[in-house]
Amino acid sequence: MNIGSKIKEERELNGWSQDELAAKLHVTRQSVSKWELGKVYPGIDILVQMSDIFDLSLDELIKGDKNLKKTIIETYRETPQQDINYNRPRNGWEFFSKFWWLVFPFGGIIIGIINALVH
Repeated sequence: MNIGSKIKEERELNGWSQDELAAKLHVTRQSVSKWELGKVYPGIDILVQMSDIFDLSLDELIKGDKNLKKTIIETYRETPQQDINYNRPRNGWEFFSKFWWLVFPFGGIIIGIINALVH
C-alpha cells in the first residue's frame, strides 16, 4: 500500500473530509488531494503530525511505500546535517567554541609584543 492510499484510508476511517484533515495539518485541501493521489509526498514534519492525528506510528503510516522511503533516504543524504546552518552568522560564543585554539598562537604573539615593549 502506498502512503496516499494509507492517508485516504485513515482519513475516511476517522470520517474526515479532505478539508477537515487539511485544517488539522494546517495545509490546503489541494495538498491532501495530491498526497492521496500519489502526485507528491508530504514532508517529514507533516508525516509526524499525521502519525499523531491518526494515532499510528510512523512505521505504520509509511510502511509499504518503497518510493517514499527512498525519497526520505535520498533527501537525508543530499542534505548534510553539518551544513544546515552553514551560512548563518555566528555570535561570539559560537565562534569561540569552534575556534578556541586560536587563543594560543595569538596569545603568544600578544605576550611577545608586550614583553618587547616593556624591555
